[in-house]
Amino acid sequence: MKNKKLILVIIGVLIIIVISLIAFCNKRTNTDDDLSKFEHKINIISDDKMITANTGGFCYKNGACIDKIDFQDFKYDSITSYYGNKLYIENLDGTIKSIELFDYSTKEFIDTKVEFTNDYIITPSISGPYIFKINATYEGKSIEYYFWIEIYRISGKDINVTMELKEDSLTSVGLSMFVKNLSDKDLQYGNPYSLEKYEDGYWKNANVVNQLYFTLPAFSLKNNDSVELNVNWEYGYGKLNGKYRIVKRFSYKENEDSVFFNKYLEFEI
Repeated sequence: MKNKKLILVIIGVLIIIVISLIAFCNKRTNTDDDLSKFEHKINIISDDKMITANTGGFCYKNGACIDKIDFQDFKYDSITSYYGNKLYIENLDGTIKSIELFDYSTKEFIDTKVEFTNDYIITPSISGPYIFKINATYEGKSIEYYFWIEIYRISGKDINVTMELKEDSLTSVGLSMFVKNLSDKDLQYGNPYSLEKYEDGYWKNANVVNQLYFTLPAFSLKNNDSVELNVNWEYGYGKLNGKYRIVKRFSYKENEDSVFFNKYLEFEI
């Protein structure tokens, strides 16, 4: 009788051990899957700004797969660049095989050659909003990365426009600034702006609380003219704390074409 009880106890203990091992393995598998997804996020760096590119399709070692067939389903973090600029790549797993470009205006892929290495992409000579699709291989399997970019012909550093903070105007929800056109061009600008926050050595898109919608009028800013602009970001970004910059887009006409560029105003709250 004692032997039977002992055997039953041993069997019970073994069952508990087996159940525990199964639970541990499942937990380990899920953890590995989460870590794999994290590891397959790459950073795209343009000058001093960094964004994260989303993974499109990939199968991990444990068999879990993700497959985004329609890349328009992604929520993109935007970045800007200009002709011939290098977009640096950080945390890439695998080898880049090709890069495709999707024109966000026409909703079509375009036949444009993009020069690249595993360390950087050279921005091609096209203007407008585009989605980059990076086709790579990792451990013999295909993996895709996507990011959204606005490409300009020139860098804003090439145009002499200043944005200065008005004294005693900065609060946690807004500011006033003076914009002066010191270039030899007649410029245009609108109401839209965006905010970026300085974190971990790079500028990143600030967290949006509510989607901002702007009216469409365009305003002129002629050579040597200046204007005072008031910005209240409380609805879109909430109350701020840290180091930020305002991003404003300007344009001018050149041979009937509009040339766009960005200017920045840094501030700290």
